Amino acid sequence: MIEFIMHYWLEVLFGAALSFLGLAYKKLERRIKEQDAIKLGIQALLHDRIISQYNYYKDLGYCPIYAMENINAMYLQYHALGGNGIVTELVERLKDMPDNEKATEVKEL
Repeated sequence: MIEFIMHYWLEVLFGAALSFLGLAYKKLERRIKEQDAIKLGIQALLHDRIISQYNYYKDLGYCPIYAMENINAMYLQYHALGGNGIVTELVERLKDMPDNEKATEVKEL
């Protein structure tokens, strides 16, 4: 057995190295898929939350400053994750809304 290993040590070493690299590649591939799923899940949650906030404040008629700051923070992360589209337009609409109820009443007069 020792004679066999000494005679074919290079082949055994390369075989072991290739096996190790194959296992490492599979583990890395699985981790990348999990991270992509997490990224897409967070993006979907932010998308849903921003749209919910838009609908709420559109019905209310105004968007308080604290709410707009929170929506902007969510939008920045949503955008960093690759999200865009209709959410950008909704955030812009929210920015154009008055920030308190009294401003809404003045506009109506």
